[in-house]
Amino acid sequence: MDIDGTLISHNQNVSVMTKKVIEQLQQRGFIFYIATGRMLSLAQVIQKRINPKVEVIASNGSVYQKGHHLHMDHLGWKAISTVYDVTTELGLSTNFFSTDRTFYTRRKPWDLSRLARMRVMQDGAGKFEDVHDRDHLNDVSEQIINGIVIARGELDKLAIARQRLLDADVLNVSSSSPDNIELIPRRVDKASAVRAITNQYGIPVDHTIAFGNDKNDLGMLKAVGTGVAMGNSADEIKKQADAVTEASEEDGLPKYLKRRFLD
Repeated sequence: MDIDGTLISHNQNVSVMTKKVIEQLQQRGFIFYIATGRMLSLAQVIQKRINPKVEVIASNGSVYQKGHHLHMDHLGWKAISTVYDVTTELGLSTNFFSTDRTFYTRRKPWDLSRLARMRVMQDGAGKFEDVHDRDHLNDVSEQIINGIVIARGELDKLAIARQRLLDADVLNVSSSSPDNIELIPRRVDKASAVRAITNQYGIPVDHTIAFGNDKNDLGMLKAVGTGVAMGNSADEIKKQADAVTEASEEDGLPKYLKRRFLD
């Protein structure tokens, strides 16, 4: 289950209906994962609002839980330095993430829009560190798992940065909204994490369901037996999904599960 625009409302709440349906299905043996671009500590804020049995795929698939085991992939210095050079030249700010810390360049995370801030800070979860220069970034590079460039009102610069990063071919580039670039380790995304988890559990693909609403959810929606797009998704997402449910603000996720498994 994606978080933003899928699992939660615009005010970051998990509805009573969502929690109830998930708990009912967990009692019947269903396994639930939230899958998000947020770093682990921020994903766990949402996890706790549902129940502790829900597990987490964080950092767009770079980090995932399976019981007490935590799998992690890292961006690596080649990708990190490329991102830093491209964004610095264009005057864009970048947030790099470990599991619980945000390393930011140029613009402080708390100066971002409310929605963008939710991606990097929430409920006191996580710590922040200002990256002064390239050498400083190199010193912390082994901690960095993924990142995001958020450039509200600078879409032309963002498009240039995206193309340069794609041409460099040193990391996976995605997006969860028109004003950001998600920075992910090569060959990693939500779909790769879902495949690894289902293989470990021995769950057939046709017994899996994913919910999402944006471009960075498409791979995950296609990797499962039934990919469900939210009613608030763009038409591009809805056309490629196996099913469409109501919008996140209308409890589309629990309503779909209830219709399919509980009614």
